[in-house]
Order: sequence, then C-alpha cells, then structure tokens
Amino acid sequence: MPRSRPGFTLIELLVVIAIIAILIGLLLPAVQKVREAAARVKCQNNLKQIGLACHNFHDTYGLLPPSRCASGGFPKLSVPANAYQGWAVWLLPYLEQQNIRNIYDLKLHFGHANNTTAVRTKVHVFKCPSSPTQDRVAPSFTAQGFTVTDAVTTDYTVIRFVADSLRGHQPANLDPATIGAAFDGVQGVQSSAHSYSTGTNYRVSSFASVTDGLSNTLFYVECAARPDLFNGGRQVSSNTVGASAWADSENEIGLDGCNDTFGTPGTRAMNCTNNGEPYAFHTGGMNVCLVDGSVRFMRESVPIRTFAAMVTARAGEVFSQD
Repeated sequence: MPRSRPGFTLIELLVVIAIIAILIGLLLPAVQKVREAAARVKCQNNLKQIGLACHNFHDTYGLLPPSRCASGGFPKLSVPANAYQGWAVWLLPYLEQQNIRNIYDLKLHFGHANNTTAVRTKVHVFKCPSSPTQDRVAPSFTAQGFTVTDAVTTDYTVIRFVADSLRGHQPANLDPATIGAAFDGVQGVQSSAHSYSTGTNYRVSSFASVTDGLSNTLFYVECAARPDLFNGGRQVSSNTVGASAWADSENEIGLDGCNDTFGTPGTRAMNCTNNGEPYAFHTGGMNVCLVDGSVRFMRESVPIRTFAAMVTARAGEVFSQD
C-alpha cells in the first residue's frame, strides 16, 4: 500500500497566511507609490498638452486665449457681448477635440441649449488621474439666465489675478490705470480701464507682453476634484464648489493664499482647499505649466510670495524658483 502523505496542520496554514499578509503589507505601499508616480506623470502630460495647445492658439491668432469672456465678449476673437466662455473652449481644436469644437458655438453663451451636448462631453486631458471621481459633473446651476445641467468638470484652471495683500513692489513708471493689470495672470481680465469687456480699449496678451519671462510665469495649475469640496486631503462635502465645468466662464481662480484651517487669505500657496485656490492630490505639491510650455512639479512649501510672483506676468518681480 502507498504511504499516505500528511496534510498541513492548522498552525502551518496560519503561519503561511501570516507570511502572505506581511508580504502584501510590505508590497502595498510600494505599489501605491508606483501608481501615484504614474498618475503624476500622466497629469504632467495633460498640462504639457494644454500648454502646447495654448502655444498653437497663439501661433494662429497672435494672442493668448483669455481666462474668460463675459458681458463685453472678446472683439479680437469676434465673440459678441454676453457670449460667456471659459478658457478651455479655445483650446479644443489643438487638443484633438475638433469634434467638440464643431458642435460648440462661440457666439453663444456656454449655457445655451445649442451648446448642451458639447459641455456635457468629457475631455480626458482636462482630468488629473490622481483626482477622485473621474466622471464628475457640475451640479445644476444658473448663469446669466441659462440653466446648465451635467456640465463636465475639469481639474485644471488659470489664475486670473493676485490678491492685493500678495502684490510685490509697484513697477516704476507704471500708468496708474494699469496698476491692477500688472498684477494679473498672463490670461487675466484687466482693470476696468483696460479690460476685455470695453470693446476698443482692452489689452491683448501675447508672449511678447510677458515681461517677467515665459519660464518665470505660470500658465495653468491644478484645482482638482471640484465641485466636491476638499480641505487638506479630506472631502468635506459634495457638489458645493462652484465654477467647475470646463466651459464655464467662471472657471478661473484668484490667488489669495490659504491656511491650515482651510480658510483664505493665508500664507500657504496650495493644497489647503480647492475652493478657489490651487489644489492637487499629489504628495507634497502640484504640477504646474509655465508660459514657455514646460511643466514642473512645484513643492507645496514654496513661499506664497514666490508663487504670487510667478502668477503675475508683467509686475517686474525678481525671485528664485529654488
């Protein structure tokens, strides 16, 4: 008769299970780090594509797309009054999204019924893979009399201006009417005397107008997970942060600075709150795109005034990025 082979004892099985659990515990953090590194690279690639799209737009029109179009339209681009648009609509043809641009009417408000299909279409390059809930849509809202429902959101934005408290020195010999303009972002709407809304007396931004240097000025940053409200890495509420749709004319932010209690203003540049301030889900900082088209990872420890100096395009500030 063949000899019978004894099976595993309960203790042996428990030891094997314990060893497997320990190995999984050791491996999981490494896997998470690899996944986050891959997501960060994908996010950087998204911003690179957005930056290059803006460069191609500039090559075509000789100017940078505005951060928004509002009541005065944008005459230089033949946008009529009250045709409210967000910054992202201008880049669609240069992001291989001509099919969306074909059904989006720039002469109409983004909330017009004729634009409904377009604003409900997801554009993958506008989504950071580290941001939770990739298929987020903005809650129903009313803008200038139009009701907008299920508009697809974006995790990226432009910083339109720097708060007064964060402004550096006033540039010498600056026309008083343009003091506010000097502290706007590169695509920002200007002061009332020199605004995109005045029809004839508005400033058109181009690369030549970025006197602070293309490699020293911010183009696009992250403001992720909207319309859900996140403070310090934790979700506080759902569908409470406005202006999150990629087509929304209000999908732009100002830089006020934030603090550890998630309020504004404050002394931190990012990652306190996504309610109108730069915010990302990458460990220790965020990806940013500079006006020269380069993309870099910026540490969240960057001094707030250094970050503010990088927002402004023509304030004459000198700073170190290190």
